[in-house]
This record gives sequence, structure tokens and C-alpha cells, in this order.
Amino acid sequence: MKITVLGGGVVGLCSAYYLVKKGHDVTVVDSAQGVGLGSSYGNGGQLSYGLTDPLGKPNLLKKLPSLFFNADPALMFKHPMNLRTMSWGLKFLRECSASKHKKNTLDLLDLALESKKLLDGLRQDIGNDFSYVKSSKIVLYEDAQSLAKEVSFLPKKLKNGSDNLHLSLSEAVNLEPAIENFKLDIKGAIFSKQDEVGDSLVFCKKLFEWLQENNTKFIFNRRVEKLATWKNKITGYFSEGKLYETEQIVSCLGSFTNQITDHPTNVLPVKGYSITLNPGKKQFSKSITLADKRILFTRLGTKIRVTGFADFVGLSDYKEQERLDLLLSLSKKIAPDIADYDSGELNSWSGFRPLTPSSYPIIGPTSKTGLHINSGQGFYGWTLACASGKRLADFF
Repeated sequence: MKITVLGGGVVGLCSAYYLVKKGHDVTVVDSAQGVGLGSSYGNGGQLSYGLTDPLGKPNLLKKLPSLFFNADPALMFKHPMNLRTMSWGLKFLRECSASKHKKNTLDLLDLALESKKLLDGLRQDIGNDFSYVKSSKIVLYEDAQSLAKEVSFLPKKLKNGSDNLHLSLSEAVNLEPAIENFKLDIKGAIFSKQDEVGDSLVFCKKLFEWLQENNTKFIFNRRVEKLATWKNKITGYFSEGKLYETEQIVSCLGSFTNQITDHPTNVLPVKGYSITLNPGKKQFSKSITLADKRILFTRLGTKIRVTGFADFVGLSDYKEQERLDLLLSLSKKIAPDIADYDSGELNSWSGFRPLTPSSYPIIGPTSKTGLHINSGQGFYGWTLACASGKRLADFF
């Protein structure tokens, strides 16, 4: 079957990979000049198999008033208010219940662990040369109540394949000595040995090479404007007013899913930021996440990547430089020795993560014949990419 995949990020390429593995004739179309130049370009690099928790959780509800007034630097709300945004928000509130949080957490865990196994197999085709390391991860908590809630849920996660361990501060420091110098009032930590890291941009380039060698066609610098349909059936897509015919489309357009497919999906863009720096005086080997500040520290090859924040600002550049500056200043204040913040040698990035109210992605066919969607991976696009691609391909 001839299938067009829209989007050359990590989710789109993994979808193409598993479709090719099943013998399909695949063409990948992207508006950029190469693969992985959107949300896959500068993400945190963490493959968080054991720690894929949804954004919506019961203890978030009491924080909502302060969040909406941007009192928490980890999140910003400046999203255009319309019916779609309000509908998404109401659905998100329902996903914050204890029962929904449990279901969403375990569903994400299942998808993440499947992705881990699939990446092991995929690496047989493309190798490990994308800064891939079995690093493990430590999540640090400043809020004792939030930590207690997470710890109380660990037995359910352990039954479903997680390896999470609750650590005291001293135990966390024993595992990762760099934490000792953090300027934080740390109440405890959760550790996942099975978590890994990898540079998703380099991964995309390696997978691109494999796909080319296996007869996948790529079309770059082509911005898809809308899809063409006849009697609710896909007939192609438009770019610069020209119709390109195809009968099967897989949309891996992330935060641009609704805008281009004209299909009502519960995906909202959430902006994140990263800064890639040279290493500092203090070496570290474990990936580190600050749960309350939503800041990640990751070693990717010879570089240190600092990632942070979750901004609901639509598809805008609202206060972008200000947020990057804040990420840099907070990171320097909290972990002054973990990276070289003052050398001037840094690369900054911002991108939009497609988030559903449940944090669980949308994978599969739509009401339009010939249109499949693979989007909504949110903060875990890199982590969930392989399993999302495999499950999408299994519909064909």
C-alpha cells in the first residue's frame, strides 16, 4: 500500500519505519529542509520509560488558581481563549481525578515499556551512535506532599513493570554525587534504573539514512496547507495551492495536527525550551529531573542539555527569550557546577509539544477514510515514538 506520512520528526520517522517493515510504499513529507527539525530537535533527550507520568493529577487542582496567574515559573498560561481551548481545559480537569490519573499513568507506562523493547530492536538496524546511554534517572522533589503522593502510587506502577524506587536525599546523593551541590531543599527522590538517554535529532538522521536505503521517499521544503477530501475520503493534500494525490495519509504533525488535517483532535501545543552547553566542573552520569520546577539535566555525548517549562501560549513566540533567560538563570542558580553557563558557547531551542487532556497520544484511524493520526505524545514524544509508530503501523 502507498502511504504518505506527514511530518519528519521522531514520531513520523518511527511510523514510517514500521510501515516499511510491513512492506508498504512510504513517502515522508516535511516543511523543513531535513528530518527532526521541529520538536525532535532540542528536546530533553531523556527516554523516561519508568517515569512517564501525565500532567493531570489530583494535587494539581489545588494549584490551578496560582497557575492561571503565572505564579509558578514552571508553567505559563497565555493561550488564546476559544471554544476549542475551553473544551480541552474542561477535559483536562476531568483527567485530574484520582481514577483517571491512575489509568493514564499505567497506560503511559505500558506504552513506554513497549517503546523501550522496540528501540532495542530498532537499534539493530541503525546502531547506537546517537549518544545512546543506559543512564538511569533521578527525579528530585522539593514538595513533600507531592513526593508522598507519588510514593503512594509506586506499588501500582511496580506491578505493571516500573522499577521506580523511593530514595532519601542521602541515598540519591550516593547514586549521583552531583546532587549534593544543588541549591534546593530536596525532600526525597524517585529513581528509575531502566531509563535511558539519546539525542533524538541524531536518531532521526540515522533513521532517515536507513529509510532511504530501504526505498522510502522523502520530500522536504513542502508545507502542507490542508488535506483534500471527496465524500469524506482522503484524496491528497494541498501545498502552495497544488494538489498532490494520495489515498492514505498518516498525520504526524504534532501541534499542527488540527490546523492542517481539519479534524477535531484533542491536541493543544505546549511550549518547552532547552539550552545545550559545555560540561561544568562537576561531572554527572544520571539524568536528573527537578519535579517541581519542571527542569531536566541530561548528558548527551560531550554536551549538557538543560530543558524546562510547560507554556500554554498557543503557537506563539510569547516571551520566548525571557523564558530561555529564566531557564538559564534558574539552572545556574540551582546547579552552578553541572554545566559551563558563562562560556557563551550555548545553543538554545524552543518547540511545541502536542498534548492531549489525558497526556496519552492519539494513534489510529479517524472518521475520514484514509486518514490516520499519530500525535499527542506531549512531553514524551521521544520516549513513546517507537511504540506509537508500531501501533500506528499495525492498523494497516
